[in-house]
Amino acid sequence: PQLERRHALRRQKRQQLLINIRRTLALLTLSSILGWLLLRFGWTLTGADQVVVFGSTSISPALVAEVSQLRFPQPLLEANPSDLERTLLDNLPLQSVQVSRHLLPTRLEVALVDQTPVARAVRQQPSGLEAGYVDAEGQWIRINPAAPVAAPSTAITVKGWTPERRSLIATLLQQHIRLNDKLQTITLHPDGAVSLRHQTLGRIDLGDDNQLLIQQLDAIVELDQSMPAHLLKGNGAVIDLSNPNRPEIQLPVQPAAKKKDE
Repeated sequence: PQLERRHALRRQKRQQLLINIRRTLALLTLSSILGWLLLRFGWTLTGADQVVVFGSTSISPALVAEVSQLRFPQPLLEANPSDLERTLLDNLPLQSVQVSRHLLPTRLEVALVDQTPVARAVRQQPSGLEAGYVDAEGQWIRINPAAPVAAPSTAITVKGWTPERRSLIATLLQQHIRLNDKLQTITLHPDGAVSLRHQTLGRIDLGDDNQLLIQQLDAIVELDQSMPAHLLKGNGAVIDLSNPNRPEIQLPVQPAAKKKDE
């Protein structure tokens, strides 16, 4: 009898253990489902009014939602801040973006720093020429009618912008005050050469050695002060400053005059 009692107690313990395990698994499963439902549907962006924008006066929450391709209702935790930051930087005139998610209250906070245009610019795209702007650091600013930017602070136009030559563009833009605001055009040629259009000196070729840039700008300042204004005006001359120590003036070749029949 004692042996049978021991077996019965063991069976009861095993049964109770199995019941407890089932209950624990059931509770874990239920809590997991409830947790998932809470994450999936409990913290949800229902509209652009839950997108809070800081730091910009021209970009609205509705535009941020449109550019970011948020589809409402949008589960908050499915909105990836890194992806949103990259998308906004690529499509809006912004210098920096920081996106953060907040659960209580449910909202998406977007801190923006606008880009300030310094010059107009043109770049070559697979579809053709694209017009835009550049800032003081040579960064491209895309034109977006929904997010207008202020007029550029200079009358300079940059032609042939490429991301690899941002630092060169920035240096030239920073030096325009030394040139008495007479710099009109910066042209970046595909072969690496650079040419400028100056209000009084006309076209100036700098070559492709960017290490000489500061010396070349010093030479431009000196030529602008010393060269007679009428010397280059209207004759199509080009100043070659590829060697700033030996500036050369290249005059266009004049066609030979035809002899008159005797």
